[in-house]
Amino acid sequence: MTVRIGLDHYTIAHRDLSAEATLEFAQAHGFDGVQFLNPESIDRSLAPGPLAAFRRRAEERALYLEVGLPSPNPVRRSRHEARDVTAAEHAHDLVRHLEAIAALGCRHARAYVGDRHDRFRTDVRWDAQRAATLDVLSILAPRLRELGLQIALETHADLTVEELVEMIDRLGPDIVGVTFDTGNLLMRLDEPIAAAERLAPHVLATHVKDAILGFTPRGLCWQARPIGSGVIPMPDVLATLIHANPRLTLSIELHPRTYDLPIFDKTWLSFFPNLRPEALAGIVNLAERCDRRFTEGSLVRPEVIEAIPWVDRDLDWIASSLGYLRTVVQGLSRLEGRTAP
Repeated sequence: MTVRIGLDHYTIAHRDLSAEATLEFAQAHGFDGVQFLNPESIDRSLAPGPLAAFRRRAEERALYLEVGLPSPNPVRRSRHEARDVTAAEHAHDLVRHLEAIAALGCRHARAYVGDRHDRFRTDVRWDAQRAATLDVLSILAPRLRELGLQIALETHADLTVEELVEMIDRLGPDIVGVTFDTGNLLMRLDEPIAAAERLAPHVLATHVKDAILGFTPRGLCWQARPIGSGVIPMPDVLATLIHANPRLTLSIELHPRTYDLPIFDKTWLSFFPNLRPEALAGIVNLAERCDRRFTEGSLVRPEVIEAIPWVDRDLDWIASSLGYLRTVVQGLSRLEGRTAP
């Protein structure tokens, strides 16, 4: 079992480091690699030469390199550019990014369909956005096969597990896999262990974060926490993912802010037409566990944490998360060694 632990660049984006300085940061802080947002965050020209040279510099530092693709959802681009962008146009323009990803030596690219607001838009429904994204990825499928690439769609506070599985079934696992974000699952009312069991065969990349849930007058609030300090059953989740892919990379992604989950609002819940009562009950149960810990003082309330600027807590969160993951991975490795035939 070879599991390397790295850092998603978004965690330290506020530090405004260059791509090269990000590699230096990762190496200096004991990480095994970096996941970048997209190839343009490494070289804006997307020229193969500079990207291949960057790949070699990462290899010289013994760092893995992962990268993302701009969202294949043409509805998002249409909104940003205030014009209609067809699936064919969007797919055509993404080919340069795919070729840049291949130049970086990556075999998969993390992508997301929408942000945490897109699911709830009323101008273009979420099912229409997913269908448009499927159209784009279908057009790109031949080029993806030629390049030997897969798109790892993220559990990005947008897709539910069921929706993600449906997209994989439609496109094929040779085209689409998963970037498994451990913390985001709670935002879409998916229970983490059940999600890991369902998605594990398709997971190509990760965003590893912990999270907590707090009750509010509207329902729940969500907040990221250092790995091992929240309510995600991390050893069980990681054991499932790593058993399915022993060479999986674990990319830590942490950030500030709380997010509203108004589960007491029937209108909000209506945007989850396939939500099962037992899934919602599981999420509420996790929130109740957090509430007990708030009361006993073993868990700090979200508003207290958010009063501390992110730049004053990011390094502590990163270090404690890395240490926790190293311990978990070592334990899983020993367990696998004892159970191997």
